Amino acid sequence: MKISLNWLTDYVDVSSMPAGELADVLTRIGLCCEGIDETETDIVLDLEVTSNRPDCLGHIGVAREVAAALGLELKMPDMSAGPVGATPAAKLTSVEVLDPDLCPRYTARIVRGVKVGPSPAWMVERLEAVGLRGINNVVDVTNYVLMEFGQPLHAFDQKRLAEGRIVVRRGRPGEQIVSIDGTQCTLTEEMLIIADADKPVAVAGIMGGLESEVGDETTDILIESAQFDPLAIRKAARALSLMSESSYRFERGVDPVAVEAASLRACQLLLQTAGGELASGVIDVWAEPYEPPEVTLRTDRCRALLGVEIDDAAQAELLNRLGLSAKPADGKVICRIPPWRADLRREVDLIEEVARLHGYDKIPVHNEVTHPVAGAGGSEYFRRSVRNVLSAAGFDEAITYTFADDAEASLFGFETGLHVDAAVRRTNNMLRPTLLGSLLRACKTNQDVGNSEVSLYELAAVFPPPESGDLPGEYTALAMVTQRDLPHLRGALEATINRFAPAASFQVAPGPVAGLAEGQAAEIHLDGRRVGLIGMVAPTALDYFGLKKPHAVAMISFDALMDYAGDERTYQPLPRFPAVGRDLSLVVDEAVTWRQLIETVESTKQDMLEAVNYVGTYRGEQVQAWKKSVTVSLTYRSGDGTLRGEQVDEMVGQVVAVVGKQLGAELRS
Repeated sequence: MKISLNWLTDYVDVSSMPAGELADVLTRIGLCCEGIDETETDIVLDLEVTSNRPDCLGHIGVAREVAAALGLELKMPDMSAGPVGATPAAKLTSVEVLDPDLCPRYTARIVRGVKVGPSPAWMVERLEAVGLRGINNVVDVTNYVLMEFGQPLHAFDQKRLAEGRIVVRRGRPGEQIVSIDGTQCTLTEEMLIIADADKPVAVAGIMGGLESEVGDETTDILIESAQFDPLAIRKAARALSLMSESSYRFERGVDPVAVEAASLRACQLLLQTAGGELASGVIDVWAEPYEPPEVTLRTDRCRALLGVEIDDAAQAELLNRLGLSAKPADGKVICRIPPWRADLRREVDLIEEVARLHGYDKIPVHNEVTHPVAGAGGSEYFRRSVRNVLSAAGFDEAITYTFADDAEASLFGFETGLHVDAAVRRTNNMLRPTLLGSLLRACKTNQDVGNSEVSLYELAAVFPPPESGDLPGEYTALAMVTQRDLPHLRGALEATINRFAPAASFQVAPGPVAGLAEGQAAEIHLDGRRVGLIGMVAPTALDYFGLKKPHAVAMISFDALMDYAGDERTYQPLPRFPAVGRDLSLVVDEAVTWRQLIETVESTKQDMLEAVNYVGTYRGEQVQAWKKSVTVSLTYRSGDGTLRGEQVDEMVGQVVAVVGKQLGAELRS
């Protein structure tokens, strides 16, 4: 934002202050001066204005800040408009606002009998100092008020408006308008436009149309001064690739009260530079007049947060300089927020204002900063534990986007979910109900760049549809995916669960699971409670994500694991004697599950049986069609000495007898 020192002096007397000193003052109060340019007749300050301070995008706003910082008087321009005609503006035009949510306020004034021509030298000089070239007296007046108040205006040739009236509405599909810079704009229903009785004449808040542009033959002017929704202007400007000084300000928000004052100021300058007569009155369509909110500042809280003693009266006085109508009362300062400071809504905002005007340089700085350092506790400690276990198992952590699209979610059985506004995010706008889709997309990315044998995990929030009410059932989930086999995935999963719930009963219940392959899917249960799923990805899902190889996936509730986080782990001494292993290939009916088999083996209650592990399953010519061969690895160990082969053979024989009797299993020859 370029500020002319000559222009600024009209509103606050800084004529005797060196430009460098003024630049330091502005920098100290948050308007960083990035450069000072001197011309033959003026000095121009280049200020960096943050997006939350649109009130400083005009000379009056900057002058208000300077006056507050230096305790000077702010002088507003004379607002007497000059000669006013007898004909009311309401008889010459009308304004209809069809979308007050996008246009909370719209004002229109009429000036008749103007003579379009060059602007006076003083006005052109000031506009050129801040980077705007002179065009004609009508356009230059609107630009002058823009740089003075920070309020964008637009001047229409009223005779070019169908029926001479204004309609503020959304665009219609297929409507087009040529802007004054020659851009062909195709409008949509999401865009706000200014129209006459027949057609669009401007893209609201961005740029006027060529057909209603003020020209040399123009005699009657309609001055628009309005307030538009910042988000709507930002979206339309980007969609049309059409930026302007007006859109820059409307995107950040304008003072709703100053809308009318800026309009009157423009008419005053127009009468001075172009002649004519101002129609009496103003057409003002205001959805809801501004009601100043009140924000309370606790003076003790201000002192505690800043670490500096500023008494109650001084705090109130500093806030009053900013026009906040501050009233101290019982250790508090109650402020009424003016319309140009939409950024002040919380107590801490007021504390920052006190700090700015008091001076950041007056806040003491200590040589040491004490900050107690504590180890990770709570869920963070257990998150690190999960990462350690899975990293040891060969898995890499993935961090993916929180959004999914409807088609992806439906693959895993989620037909509904929580969506963000499609206008904000058109695709992938559902808060993901599962992590599996995100991880499979990451696998596709790795596949495309030639990375094979990918194993990933993610620990993040998911948002399944609500069981009751309107909010989703949000919880933290742990998901895993690998191109290795399912036993490898299950081993990593069991190691993770064992880290949290060593004493819990871990069970896998085979059955259909959406998105997983038939016959290769199961639910995961802890102590009878369903906490997740495991299995191979279904072919339809692999095709959807464009994956060429089979992928195994699992997902469990991390919140459920946290319920076991306090379980104590039992110490087991290191074994003194070696283990002895035996592999059994048992032919069983196809319907026999691994859970049934392992429970039958464990029912023998052999004290020396240390572990029962799955090795593999065979189906083929050597086994009957309705049967399968499951290879089981039995591990035996004694705490008293090394086991002899005969002892192990005897115990293995007991196992074979039990599974044969209960499951009809036979040793495969």
